[in-house]
Amino acid sequence: MHTLQHVNNVMKLKNLGSYHPSRLSFARQLIITLIKENWVFKFQDWKINKLGKGYCIISVKNKKDAFSLIIFSHLIKDEERSDRVIADKWDFTFSLFLGIPNDKELKHLKKNVPLQENGNHLKKQLTLSRANKSTRLFDHFLKNLTKGLQPEFEQVRKIGYLLRTTAVYGNGKFGIGDYNLKSDSKIIKNGFWAEMLTVYMLKIFSIEYVNFLAKNKSKNYTILNDNISNYLGTGNATGLGMAPFVVNHPKLIHSWINSKQKLIKFALDQKSLSKNKLKLFLLLLENAKKHVDQWEVEDKKQQKIINETKKELDQIINSKILFKKLNSDYPLKKIISKFNSINNETREVLNSIFLELFPEVTDSYSKKMNISDKVTLNTNYSIAKLKSLIKQNYKWALQINFNHSSSKYFFWYVSETKQEPRLGISIKDHGYKKRLPLDIAKQIYDLNETLKKIPSKMKINEFCLKYYGYKSIIKRILINEKYMFSEIKENLVDKNMRPIDILRFKLSFFGACKFDPKSNLWTRITLFQGIPLPKNLKGNKTHLFSFPVLNSYG
Repeated sequence: MHTLQHVNNVMKLKNLGSYHPSRLSFARQLIITLIKENWVFKFQDWKINKLGKGYCIISVKNKKDAFSLIIFSHLIKDEERSDRVIADKWDFTFSLFLGIPNDKELKHLKKNVPLQENGNHLKKQLTLSRANKSTRLFDHFLKNLTKGLQPEFEQVRKIGYLLRTTAVYGNGKFGIGDYNLKSDSKIIKNGFWAEMLTVYMLKIFSIEYVNFLAKNKSKNYTILNDNISNYLGTGNATGLGMAPFVVNHPKLIHSWINSKQKLIKFALDQKSLSKNKLKLFLLLLENAKKHVDQWEVEDKKQQKIINETKKELDQIINSKILFKKLNSDYPLKKIISKFNSINNETREVLNSIFLELFPEVTDSYSKKMNISDKVTLNTNYSIAKLKSLIKQNYKWALQINFNHSSSKYFFWYVSETKQEPRLGISIKDHGYKKRLPLDIAKQIYDLNETLKKIPSKMKINEFCLKYYGYKSIIKRILINEKYMFSEIKENLVDKNMRPIDILRFKLSFFGACKFDPKSNLWTRITLFQGIPLPKNLKGNKTHLFSFPVLNSYG
């Protein structure tokens, strides 16, 4: 039987940085739930003028709960528009609200949401965000629609969104409500669902907004057809702010990866596939190839990987033995074995397809992915036991030579202005003394050196009383004993470390696709691409949401 991939390989950044979204991703699970529970979307209010300035309210309701997205549209100059989190002007500012705001609440939101971090926010606000137009595509869309034409295919394919968020804050940040609110709604209780609902509703707004402007500019206007509307997603520009989360939530990260690994194992352990699943596998494989064909980036390294992935998917699809393997015992396991030289990107494409073949099983695992990061320190362990765990699970850290400057090249810190994580260079940048404790490998190494001087029979609690500064890293070691996927097995301050891989890993679980690295420090991505508008959701086959493809249109 197939066993889980070895943890040392799973937790390497080059592997984590190859992840694709899957049915397990939060965006997908949110949409699946919205369909199953018959949530209804409605433009509750539209107070936007012909120039595009004003506000609107979009509500989403089921029998038990209601949420609304309040969006404020501003008119700013092109030179004021920026993807940087430090920007202070945006085309749109918005907030997801618990329920429908009354007049008093709306008045408060009008005053404070546009101020973003500097505003005085209500506890019923679940998210706080802002977005800008993708000006090149937005202007092209508007120009064509006012002439009664659909936008050019290539323009839609290359970018794939009209609006791009620069941050989506949630769970209590900047004074908004945390997710411990008295509500049984899955939207609040499930990880990042509130943020994902915000982004999906922004997609809905972006299409309504450009159609509205076109209608008011010309009598000869047309609106976007469903093919384009369903394909368009919401863009996002994401930087280092996401990276510390992955390090600071070890049990949660284990839960995400463990769920995915177990689902892959389940798929590979299936002795046979039904005819319907065989057809679905081939359909998804073809779709994935088309998706990768439409994925182009400026980053040379990533584009090279994309090109390799195209070739490898072609080889699998056109292989003479593909059907033979699919109709044999343990078909998926044999496909992986046969094509074992494929790159990480291609392998992760296949992994996402595997999860799609077993929707009920995958959906059941999604309910298990939330886990508290609280841990009780086992003070009964001896120093001998602690040293044994380090040797067993952190051998990779002990092998690093920290006498080399390249091994401690970076340090992580928090910007005073925006309270966002940043990456500094140790030998030249200020703030090293205020660095974040993300140098896990160095902490492990230092702890191990100290333990060499400590009696093996001493208990951990006694050690921590004398060496309190090591308590946090000891806690990580004890978490990792039970939760094996809790630790990235890389030196996160090494000169050759690629933060972009950490970002992609987390974003894949959000449901992001079309990763477009702009450097090693930030990337553009697309969310909800290929997810239909609400009117087209019901009755739609959810497996078709994976690997979105823009089909030709007239």
